[in-house]
Amino acid sequence: MAIKPKRKAPEEEEPEKPAKVVAGKQPRMGDLPNVDYNIPLFPESELHQDEWSIPKFNLFISFTINYLLESYKSVFKDFIKLPSRKFHPQYYYRVQQPISINEIKSRDYEFPDGPHTFLLDVELLAKNCASYNESGSLIVKNSLQMVQYIEYEVLKAKNVTRNYLVSDDVRPRLLSHLNRVIDATDREIEIEYGATKTDADDTMKISEPFMELVSKEELPDYYEVIHRPCALSLVKQNLEVGYYSKIYDFIIDTQSVFQNALVFNDSSTLIYQDAQKLLNYFNHLIQDKFFPELRDASERGEIKLEYDKIEYEQYLADGGNDHTEDVQEEDDEADYDFNHFEGLGNGYNRSVLSEDYLLGPNRAETTNKIQKLSTPIEEPPRVPKYNIITSMQREFISEEHTMEKVPYHLIDQVCIFSSKSLYRQATTPVVGGKPSCNQNWVEYIFNGDQLSQNENMFSLTLQPVQTFLTLTAKVSDRKTDVSLSLNKEDIKSQRATSSGPKPESPQEKVEQGKDLSEPEKFDIRLNEGLNYAELKCQNTASEKRELMRFWINVLP
Repeated sequence: MAIKPKRKAPEEEEPEKPAKVVAGKQPRMGDLPNVDYNIPLFPESELHQDEWSIPKFNLFISFTINYLLESYKSVFKDFIKLPSRKFHPQYYYRVQQPISINEIKSRDYEFPDGPHTFLLDVELLAKNCASYNESGSLIVKNSLQMVQYIEYEVLKAKNVTRNYLVSDDVRPRLLSHLNRVIDATDREIEIEYGATKTDADDTMKISEPFMELVSKEELPDYYEVIHRPCALSLVKQNLEVGYYSKIYDFIIDTQSVFQNALVFNDSSTLIYQDAQKLLNYFNHLIQDKFFPELRDASERGEIKLEYDKIEYEQYLADGGNDHTEDVQEEDDEADYDFNHFEGLGNGYNRSVLSEDYLLGPNRAETTNKIQKLSTPIEEPPRVPKYNIITSMQREFISEEHTMEKVPYHLIDQVCIFSSKSLYRQATTPVVGGKPSCNQNWVEYIFNGDQLSQNENMFSLTLQPVQTFLTLTAKVSDRKTDVSLSLNKEDIKSQRATSSGPKPESPQEKVEQGKDLSEPEKFDIRLNEGLNYAELKCQNTASEKRELMRFWINVLP
């Protein structure tokens, strides 16, 4: 016979633990914090750093907000309309700049600074909410997520021309930068930002708390607050298996890992500070490292970048068709009607109120038809620019494609210059003649210690008048014979200065020796077109030989 356990007395039952995040509206007591409209919530974001525009911006705003309202009803419902002046009159005394999503949708942002003004209006929703309500309340955290979701969509539309497809060439580059974030330490981040001396820790990876999803058993409140949980391990896995089709799908997921931590945790905690540090570090790698490297690789022809041009055009066109209007009418008649929700966490209306908030909702605005997108948006062609600074930097080359540098030992210096006889003839013409107008004199100097015997071929291009050249070769050893052939014909050497009888044999040359200060001199005459010259230096004692080959093209 089983014995039933005794039920605990009411006084013995454990009291329920209060929720960490308080749901609903929680107005502050006392004076409210000051709200600065002109200071962005996320000033480091590229949306506030860059100058940008989106075609048909008003249409984009309308479609984007409607899409997010359907996807995240519980997040947006408190910010659709301003609170009732009848039931919440104190709101308008305490909040200086009220605003709601309906006001944002009704405004015109198609002017030069319109996108920036739109972002400030959206962020004002969260600023007013955080000012009026307690910082730990659920409505404040929802307001921050609402701003993030809107800015995610703006981020994709702003970068539609560089939101490339994640191909097999792009994926390893993204994975490399993601691994840098995962393996980052405080010291590595400071060095990346240019610090030369730092005492920061170099052993602990600060990304450890963000690698896995938060446990529902250990922290159940997390999933009541965060509507799009994510972790670095999931992002890495999705990237490796090809889940992300476009670059900004990956970027937004990675940013959401750290921004979720900023929403859930207090700004004084260490995990909040680490999340802010990793978010800035990731944005730095993407904007200052990844995209410039990707552009240079594309201009070099190493990879081919592709993006879906039709996606954004269709994205805007779907926002203004008849189907969207029908959906709006169905939403008004549905049980979940946003027009009957009142928010306490919204912001400022710089124009006259469009309706009396003591009366019912105004349906006139919902009947206005949005014009369809008549012409597709064509992006102007981008002119590729080759990055000469990057090309001048030394690049890593595989060893199988490199040759060992073997400097010249016998050849000290080789000079090729315009013939002095031609120079004298041009500068001192015959009586009654005129000096030549084409005085394009040339001189090329090749230093043996700076060159390699494994790369001993050189090409020159000369003007038509440069058919007479002089080549001089200075050697480092007296027992070295120097010879020159032009188009497989031997050229006789002439000493710049001669002393004594010329030796009759190579043996006599060795016995007499050479004056190293006097180079071997060759006067050569080139044919029109391509000429091949070969300089040979051979040591008679060690039989060591060195070559220099010249391809000289004389223009017709």
